[in-house]
Amino acid sequence: MRPEDILAEQPIVMSDADRVRYFTEGFATVEGVTPPDMLDRIRAKSAEFLEQSRSVAASNEAFDLGPRHSAEQPHVRRLRRPVDLDPLFWEVATAPFMTGIAADLVGPDVKFHSAKLNYKWPGTGELVKWHQDIPAWPHTNYSPVTLGIYLDDVTAAEGPLACVPNSHNGPIYSHFGPDDAWTGHISDADAEAADVRSAVDLTGPAGTVIAINCRTVHGSLANLTDRARPLLLYVYSSADAFPWMPAPTPTSKTGEIVRGAPAKIAHLDPRPCPVPPDWSKAGYASIFTAQKAM
Repeated sequence: MRPEDILAEQPIVMSDADRVRYFTEGFATVEGVTPPDMLDRIRAKSAEFLEQSRSVAASNEAFDLGPRHSAEQPHVRRLRRPVDLDPLFWEVATAPFMTGIAADLVGPDVKFHSAKLNYKWPGTGELVKWHQDIPAWPHTNYSPVTLGIYLDDVTAAEGPLACVPNSHNGPIYSHFGPDDAWTGHISDADAEAADVRSAVDLTGPAGTVIAINCRTVHGSLANLTDRARPLLLYVYSSADAFPWMPAPTPTSKTGEIVRGAPAKIAHLDPRPCPVPPDWSKAGYASIFTAQKAM
């Protein structure tokens, strides 16, 4: 669906002002929408998986581990495919407040794409370089949106996600290095062209849902506190958006309609998108691995 058609729909969860901000700037925040009891359950499940990670020595299908990981001090950068690891995460993915926000931004027919639970640990080694999401998983249109739930209060000190306003209306930059290897981030020259100095921190209290368009240039700085910043992320698209390359991190739920009905016609956006590696052959570890390799 086109933005003007989506905005013509009656909002479900978001305010009209927040929806307009999303389509104008490429991102938005929605505070106070995650049910407190569900937020408590997510926190408890997160702690449970971090405890499990103590028995894991290397990254696997469930955990993407950082270089400092040990049984004594877990360093989990990402819980992969959480919807396949515990029913709670699919319950959250299909909860009315989440699918309602998704519908407010992609239209009444909503398709699920993927999920992950990221952790930003204290220290300067936890930066996420500037990047866009859609180059890793191109679709027939640019409706895909990432919705993230902050499990704890997030201020500028925690290294929140930061988004460049209106960058979703700009070019899609290359995420390959000079040797044509996938880097997972844009070049310094492209970051300058994108005006990353204008980036806005997406802060908010625990339970805030952040929304980022798939074309928006975003990243995050170091976590300057003494605690990890967990962020539960879900990707949705309009039902009429279809991937044209293998997903880097497919789940058993990828492609399921979580609100409304399946599309009978594909929406084809004429704006081009670079071709990513064929993840079904190349394999995909995580954005952290790709960026650290560079």
